[in-house]
Amino acid sequence: MQRQHTRIARAFHWSVLALYVLGVVKQLDDVSQLEDEGLLVTETAFATVFLAVVVARYGYMRRFPTFHAARTPIDPRRARLARSFHQLLYLCFALLPASGLWIGALYAAGSQEGWWMDAAVGLHELCADTSYWLIALHVIAAVASRRKEEGVWTSMVPVWREPPPQET
Repeated sequence: MQRQHTRIARAFHWSVLALYVLGVVKQLDDVSQLEDEGLLVTETAFATVFLAVVVARYGYMRRFPTFHAARTPIDPRRARLARSFHQLLYLCFALLPASGLWIGALYAAGSQEGWWMDAAVGLHELCADTSYWLIALHVIAAVASRRKEEGVWTSMVPVWREPPPQET
């Protein structure tokens, strides 16, 4: 029988995606928008929830090997590369809200300008830009795995299911 990712793993996977998309859709045009105290509180709450979900997901998923649900043998080098890639994704997804919280804290403390704010905004922008590339690479790798019919896609994605394994 093929192993499947748990419902919790799938829920974490798709909740991070939903929070990420929400963050992109509602992103601020300029740090000065944080003058609105209500917006500052909302952004702080959002970043805190996003960070908590990413950290919880990482903690939960660490107990599973990479390619946990594969129904075909995976080259150990490819598994190490995939694990490293996922860790980079987690780091990027953790630094996005963490740098957002840093920006909010600086703004609330009255440090709206200066090198600390420039560093926080620069880190936030770097993580955002990097996340676009990492997500694109993740999707490409997932589709490639799906085309190889390794079983990982079907264990994590609710659409475009892989055909069942051939009986030998």
